[in-house]
Order: sequence, then structure tokens, then C-alpha cells
Amino acid sequence: MTNPQIQTTPVAWDQLNIKVRFGSLLFDILLDGNIYPMKIVSNKKHNHAVIEMQFIDSGIGTLVMKDREHHLESGSIHIIGQHIFHSFKPDPIVPGERSTIRFTFQEVPTLDPGFPQEEAEQIKAALSRLTYCQLTDSIRNRAMFRMLAEIRSEIESPSVGSYTKVLSLFAQIIIELVRAIQTERNTSGTYTMPHKERYDQWSPQIDLFFTNCQQELTLEMLAARLNLSTKQTQRLLKKYFNTSFKDKLMNTRVEVAKDLLRTSGLSIERIAGDVGYSSTQYFCYLFQQKTGMTPSDYRSLELSGNTAQSST
Repeated sequence: MTNPQIQTTPVAWDQLNIKVRFGSLLFDILLDGNIYPMKIVSNKKHNHAVIEMQFIDSGIGTLVMKDREHHLESGSIHIIGQHIFHSFKPDPIVPGERSTIRFTFQEVPTLDPGFPQEEAEQIKAALSRLTYCQLTDSIRNRAMFRMLAEIRSEIESPSVGSYTKVLSLFAQIIIELVRAIQTERNTSGTYTMPHKERYDQWSPQIDLFFTNCQQELTLEMLAARLNLSTKQTQRLLKKYFNTSFKDKLMNTRVEVAKDLLRTSGLSIERIAGDVGYSSTQYFCYLFQQKTGMTPSDYRSLELSGNTAQSST
């Protein structure tokens, strides 16, 4: 729903540059004033070099295609493939209205490394052989009508994130279309969600490992956790965390110590032991190296800062 406090301005629909990407497929969304419901009127046979989606907003009518007639009724959605000749005929008793969006798609040379290529290939296969399809799932159709209305609203009254939201809505419409085509052809088959790369699986394991910083942790222990050699583990830490095992352990311990100094009344000796150092002197040395101040100075600074804030 459009925010009543936001003023809408006329939209040059045919000038909008809206492109949606699915991996190696780039979709160009082509709009005009017919994104709003317009009366179904008689016209001559014609075709387009685009895929055309007809949303029947109200009433009834007829779509003529390849000398066959397809009934149009309120709430239905009809898809016409590229280069397919067609025409429309209104109903003289219950005239209808239709909204239209069109799009083309092409393969682009640069791949999206995070997008499963198999999905892009399935989308391409469904749309490449498209001549005509009527979407018959009423629940799906209602959702797509809502998405189209939301697209109009976002473009009429844009604010931060509107372009991203519009791309997402068009992407959802295209996916619903592809699913409908697969259902009609009985070609949906199986689908597997993509799995994380090995690093994506390692990262949370590394994070969890260092939460036990009060223990005597070693590089060998982390390597065993990751099922890697110590050299591979060191390279992994350097590549993705830009640090060594020793430095990551020290940084983690210092950060935990800072929290304890700031929020507890524990002695510095106790804090040193709680973060894994048996020598308080060595802990103080590392803490000062990392922060530029002793643990006592850090605690005093934090306490004085909190006191000043509470008194204002």
C-alpha cells in the first residue's frame, strides 16, 4: 500500500532500466503504461520479440492465438511466448481489463559464483520453449497479482531500497512463472538447495573453537577439529582472517578480558586465569601490547567514562 505521506509523481515506465539476474541469465523487464489495468479491446494479430504476461484484472475476454481461442477471466494470468502471433477480443457483455508486463532474457558471459548454475539452466529451459501457458493455480495467481501491485506502488513512490525490492518482486514473478510451466509440462523433477563451500563450513567451527579461549588451545587442536594439517590451518587463518593462530588466540583473550574488566569486579589475577593465562605478568604484558594500556588503566578509564555518562 502506498504511504499517503509520500507524493507520487508520473512515471515514465518505458524509460525504467530494470534488470534481474539469475546466475548466467540476465532478464530485461520492459514496462509501459499497460502495467496499469486497461480495457481489453479488439486488435489485429501481432507478435513481439519478448515474453508477455497478461494479468486479467476484471471481466472476461478472448485471446486468439494460432487460430485457437483462449478464455480470459478475472484473476487469470496468461503467458505468450516470443514471436507468437496473437490478438484480443473483448466480451460485449462483461468487458474486461488487463495489465501487461514483458521481458526478454539472455545469457551473459560473467557468472554469479554464488548462484547455482543448474537453476539458471532450468529457468532457461522452461522459458526457451515457451509458446503459451495459462497459470491455473488460484493461490499462485493471487500472490502474483499482489506482487504486481506492490511493484507499481514501489515505483510510484520510491524510497531507499525500492529498486532492490522491485528486482526481488520481479524475480519472484519469474520464478512462479517457471514453476507453473514446469507443472504444466510435468518436468519439475527434483531440486537440491546449494550447500556451503568448505570454508563456509570451517568458519563457524573456527569461531566456536576460539570461544574456549580460557583453555590451553593449540594449533594442532584446531587442525584436528578442521581435519586439516597445521600448515593448511595456518594458511586458512591467514587467507580468511588475516591473522596467525597465535594472534587470533591473543586477540580473543584480550577482548574477553576487556569485557570482564569493564563489567565485573574480578581481580586482574582472576581475569588473567579466566582467559587462559597462568602468569598475570605475562597477561598484563600482552594486554598492554594490544591496547596500549595496562588492565588497571583500562578498567579505570572505562569506569570513569561510565560514571561521567551516568551523571549527565
